[in-house]
Amino acid sequence: MAAGVLVAGAGAGVLPAGAAQSRPGPTVTDAVQVTADPSAVRAHTSPQMARNPKTGELVIVDGDIRGSRKCTVYISVDDGRSWGVGGDALQAPYTDCSFHADWGPYATLTFDNQGVLYMAIEASDPKFFDQARNDAPRHIFLARSDDSGRHWDTTLAFKADEGDPDKGINKGATVAVDLKHPQYVYLGWRQGSFGAPTTKEKLKTQVAASSDGGKTWAPPVEVTDSRGGDFPWLTVTPNGVLHVVTWTRVWPVPPAGQPNPVRELFHVSSADHGKTFSERHTIDPGNQQHEHPPVLASDPKTGALYVAWSAQPDAMNGVTGYQGDLEAYFRASTDGGKTWGQKTLLNDDPKGRANQIDPGISVAPNGRIDIAWYDSRLNPGPLAQRTETGLNDVYYTYSTDGGTTFAPNIRLSDRSADRSIGVWANNVDQRLDVGITSSNTAAYVAWSDTRNANRDFQPEDVYTASAQFGAPAASSDDGSSLPGWLAVGAGLAIGLGVTTAVTLMVSRRSAPAAGGTASGARGAAAG
Repeated sequence: MAAGVLVAGAGAGVLPAGAAQSRPGPTVTDAVQVTADPSAVRAHTSPQMARNPKTGELVIVDGDIRGSRKCTVYISVDDGRSWGVGGDALQAPYTDCSFHADWGPYATLTFDNQGVLYMAIEASDPKFFDQARNDAPRHIFLARSDDSGRHWDTTLAFKADEGDPDKGINKGATVAVDLKHPQYVYLGWRQGSFGAPTTKEKLKTQVAASSDGGKTWAPPVEVTDSRGGDFPWLTVTPNGVLHVVTWTRVWPVPPAGQPNPVRELFHVSSADHGKTFSERHTIDPGNQQHEHPPVLASDPKTGALYVAWSAQPDAMNGVTGYQGDLEAYFRASTDGGKTWGQKTLLNDDPKGRANQIDPGISVAPNGRIDIAWYDSRLNPGPLAQRTETGLNDVYYTYSTDGGTTFAPNIRLSDRSADRSIGVWANNVDQRLDVGITSSNTAAYVAWSDTRNANRDFQPEDVYTASAQFGAPAASSDDGSSLPGWLAVGAGLAIGLGVTTAVTLMVSRRSAPAAGGTASGARGAAAG
C-alpha cells in the first residue's frame, strides 16, 4: 500500500444540439492548473476524472509520457479550486505507466456509491523502455482506494505475455463497477499490436470481471468479431447488467489501392457478470477512417445508456478528396442497447469549418447528461490545420431531458491550446477523451493544455474548470451525509464559534495547491 501526501454537418436525420429548449446557463469557473511539475520536458496528458459521492472530493489521473512516465493522481478537497498529489498506485517492478505514446488511456477511474475509488491502469517494467515499442509486455492492473486516492491496494488483473506483441501489448484500460453490488468490478482494454511488423492477429477488445471487489480476476473474454476492435468504454446499469461499447477495426488490412470498410460503433452487454455477452448491436455505421472509440455512460436511476463520439458526416470519409470536418455526436438507448435513438449533433458551430473530437461523457445523480470535447472553432487557420497543428479549446453542453435536447455550447477553457507544441498532437498523438465528472450542481472537466509551453522543450500540463449550476450541495449525492470538510466545519462552528470555525475550514480547503490559487467565476453561459 503506497501513501501520498495531499497538498492542498450532419447527415440526414441528425438533430442539432441547438434544438434545446431555453434554460438558464451555468456559471463557468476560472481554469485552474492541476499539475505542478517543474520539469522542462514534462508531458502530462490524457487526464481522466471522478468525484467521490460521499465527500465531494475530486480526483484526476494523468500520464507523463516524456518525464517521470508515471500515472499521477491529484486530489481536490475544495471543489476543484486547488489540487494536491495523491498516492502512487503502482509498485516495483511495474512502475512505468506512460510507456511511450499510446493513443488511448493510461488510466481511468470511477467511484462506487460508498466512496471507494477504482482505477484501471496499464503498466510495464521500466527495463523494457529502451526496447522496440511493441516488444515490451504491458500488464493491466486494478487499483482500489478507500480515501480518494491517498492510499492504494493494487492487484495485477492480467499479466501479459513477453515476446508476443499480439498477446503482450495491452492498453487503453477502462473500468466500471456495479453501484448496487460493488463486489462486481469490470476492466476493459485493447490487446494486440496492430500495424507492427510482427502482427499476426487482429486487435481484440478484452473484458475481465471480478466478483470480490477487484482482489481476483477471471480470464478476460473477447467481445470482438473476426475483424477485431479497440479499447472499450464500460458502464453497469442499476439492474446489474454490464454494457460495453467500442468500434470495429479492420483485419486483415485491405491491400493497397482497396478502400477501407466502414467501421461501425457497436454495443454488447452481459447479464451474468462478464461470463458471456450478448449479440452485437450497431450504435452507428461510423466511418472508413475513425478517430477514437465511443464513450459510454448510464443514468444511475433509469439505466438509460448514452454514447458520445466524434466522426465525419459521411461514412465514406476515406474516399480520395473528402474534406469533411469531424463532429461530436450523441445517441441514447432506453432498452439496454438493443436499439439506439436519433443521432444528435452536439456542436453548434458552422458546419464544415472546424473539428470537434474526443468527447467525454458523464451523468449526474439527478440524470443531467454532461458532455465536453476538444473544439477548434476558434482557430483562424484552414480546416486541415485544425486538429493536429492549430488551436483548440474545450467546449461543453448538457441535457436535462435524457438527451432529447441539448443546451447551446459553452466554452470551458479560458485560453486556446496551441497543438503545434506538446504531445497532444504534433506527430505524437497522445490524447484521450476529455476528462469529465458530474454532481447535481456542477460538471467538472479536465484537459491537456499547452499554455505554459515553449518550442524548445514543449511541456504540457493539465487544467480543469467547472460549469456550476448552483451553490455546492450541502449534502452528498445520496443525501445521507455532509461532505467531510463541511461536517467538520459545522461541528467546529457549534463548539468554537463561527469565526474560529470558518478560519479552520478555509485553512484546510486552501492548503498549498498543485498549481494555482482559488478560482473564481468567469461568467454565466448564454442560453
